[in-house]
Amino acid sequence: MLLNEDIVNGLQEALEERKNKGPHASFLLVQVGEQKFGLPMSQVIEVLESRRWNPLPVNRPNILGVVNLRGVVFTIYHLASLLGKGGMHEAQSGQGCIIVVTDGRRRFGLWVENMLHVQDFPINELHALNERQLLVTHLCVVEQESILMMDIERVA
Repeated sequence: MLLNEDIVNGLQEALEERKNKGPHASFLLVQVGEQKFGLPMSQVIEVLESRRWNPLPVNRPNILGVVNLRGVVFTIYHLASLLGKGGMHEAQSGQGCIIVVTDGRRRFGLWVENMLHVQDFPINELHALNERQLLVTHLCVVEQESILMMDIERVA
């Protein structure tokens, strides 16, 4: 198969442009209320359609319940509630999805109502926030819109 010279040149230019911008990090963007949040793709295992979870016998804030997926039982957290951006009632609607993540020690799910897309961000454009922030550690401004980046390891 012969490659079109214009395509090859365009690819080379794109690779060079990316190299000039420096290292990138990929994030899965979700929307909670009016705010966009990024989950590191390096910690995302899979995305599931919203499904029934088993409630826990004790009512715990931010936890919807547990789910058994292919023999692995893990906790489902309500992301908006973890972020202090709403109650857990919308999770009962059947809408949304469960993003299965790992923090390196354990696997758990984050229920979100609106999953957007995967996007790369230059690492030098991720600005560290105050360490006292619970889940949000970095900010990136794209086209006058702030995107808050989360640290999965900080989910209780």
